[in-house]
Amino acid sequence: MVSAEDFRAMTLRIAEAHLADRARLSRFLHDEVAQFLSGAGMQLDLVRMDFEDSVPAIGPRVEQIQKILEEIVVRIRDLSYELNPVAVERAGLHAALDHLVGRGRKQFKGSLRLLYDSSVRVPLEVAVAFHRIAEQAVENAIRHSGATLIEVMVKRSRRGHVLEVRDNGCGFDYPDVRSRAAGLGLVLIESCAARGGLRLHLGPNGTSGSVVRTWWAECST
Repeated sequence: MVSAEDFRAMTLRIAEAHLADRARLSRFLHDEVAQFLSGAGMQLDLVRMDFEDSVPAIGPRVEQIQKILEEIVVRIRDLSYELNPVAVERAGLHAALDHLVGRGRKQFKGSLRLLYDSSVRVPLEVAVAFHRIAEQAVENAIRHSGATLIEVMVKRSRRGHVLEVRDNGCGFDYPDVRSRAAGLGLVLIESCAARGGLRLHLGPNGTSGSVVRTWWAECST
């Protein structure tokens, strides 16, 4: 019989492989498919210039095709960002979290907001860990907390550079959830923090709700 710990480890490996597949597909869509379509749009400009004297109607037709291609490229790049769990590599942490919050608002009936201190500067591996932790924490809060308010905060403190995801929902008993297979989301958060060299706290948010707090102490690296 598979133990809860073995089950979590196996599921974590599957989840990490899934994230890697999403990242590869995202890069393919963004770096190859979208680029090829953009290149095709530019080639159409050459076709128009070659034939516009002999075929006067070619200009408007080419323009219509280019607009269609541009719309396809926009949709492909949007899908690329949706798929890529490390969109922070291309867009930066602030923009990636803003995009994450925008996606979350489509699922969440309450208030979901981002508070970001623009003075925060962290290495890429830390930014990637912050983004992944925020993604999982927001998803957990939307699905399980019953909250009406979720806040994603990035700030500086005496501890260092801090990411917090807090809500005003029902809260959770961390040791109890962690001991069950149902705590996979928290295991993913722990894994991301460990890989990013971050410290982590999960638990109650004052009198109600919960908080996922992780921080990077610059002086410790």
